[in-house]
Formats: sequence, C-alpha cells, structure tokens
Amino acid sequence: MLAETTAEAFRMDAREGRKLAGSRTARLIGSLPFAAGCPQAERLALAHLGNFVLASRDPARAIFDHKPTDDSDPLTRLQCISDFPGGEQAIIRKGMALLGLIMCSGYRHDRSKDAESNTYNPLNSGAWDLSRIEEVLGSETSSSIAPELDDLMTVEEAIESWWEG
Repeated sequence: MLAETTAEAFRMDAREGRKLAGSRTARLIGSLPFAAGCPQAERLALAHLGNFVLASRDPARAIFDHKPTDDSDPLTRLQCISDFPGGEQAIIRKGMALLGLIMCSGYRHDRSKDAESNTYNPLNSGAWDLSRIEEVLGSETSSSIAPELDDLMTVEEAIESWWEG
C-alpha cells in the first residue's frame, strides 16, 4: 500500500512502481516505523520512502551522493530517514544498522565503477574500513531484537544487497 502511494505521488510509470514495490530496501524503510511502534508510523514510513525515492532520482541523486563530509559516520547519509519520534530505540538502531550495511554493500559493489568514473567512494578513498564498519553495524542487529525485521532482511542479506536492489 505505501509503495503504491509513493509510486503514485512520484508519478512513477508501471515499471518504476513494480521496482519500488519489489525493493527489499524500500520494504525495510517502510516497515521500520511500524516495527519501532512509532505513533505516526504510516506518516513516517511514507516520508522516509519519499526520501528514498527522491535520493534515487536524477537530478536530486547528486545532492544525496556520498561526499567526504559524510565520512565521519557510516549513517550520516541516512539522516533523512532516521527520524522515529516515539519509537523503540533498539529496534530503530537495528533497522538503521541494516540500512547502513546495505549502503556499505553498495559502496563495495560500486568500487570499480566509481574509480573509473572518478565518483567519490569512501572505500576507494581509504576513509572507511569496511570490515570494521560491518562489525560495528552488525553488532546492532541481534536477532533477539525485532525478529520481524529479520524476516525482511538478515544481516547476511544486507551485507550482500545494495541500496536500490
């Protein structure tokens, strides 16, 4: 339902709408406010999905791309989708850690392409130690916290996924 509403609001064609509805990352983003028990879960989920779509579309994509100023914290680029008023903090940390792992996986996946196109990538620049970041983010993803999130995406799946997949 939220994917359909988002697709309609962004005037996506049928192919784009199916891609959004099938995106495991989008499902995780849309599910997190509900899993965390946020009072305005539907509103938050729709707003976060809207930011997800906006950041994925030209010309806005370049504004959301990773920049050296984002290097200090692996979750900096996710700030636009990290507001969960009234939500359970442990569940939010787990969901954001999974999203961070997905994002890092995308950087790993794009290393060669980014090097060829001279696109900034914190792994190529040496700013990030991927194994250390995966260790830190992975420590926030206990299966005893919000197991319903594991049904959407496990840590192992997040590490092998990528942002728009």
